[in-house]
Amino acid sequence: MAKDYSSSDERDSKVTVSVDVSRIVKYVSAAGVLIVAIIFGTKTFLKMLEKGFIDIVE
Repeated sequence: MAKDYSSSDERDSKVTVSVDVSRIVKYVSAAGVLIVAIIFGTKTFLKMLEKGFIDIVE
């Protein structure tokens, strides 16, 4: 037979979780802008290489 070692404090414990939606939206938006900027910048850079605006010396 198992003994019950828990006290009354352990059985009545509560956990509170708060979610700050504004911080989540802020960081998701910043990440989205960064991803779009990287994609747009890469495509623009490749077009500039094709047209000869930039010369990369190897």
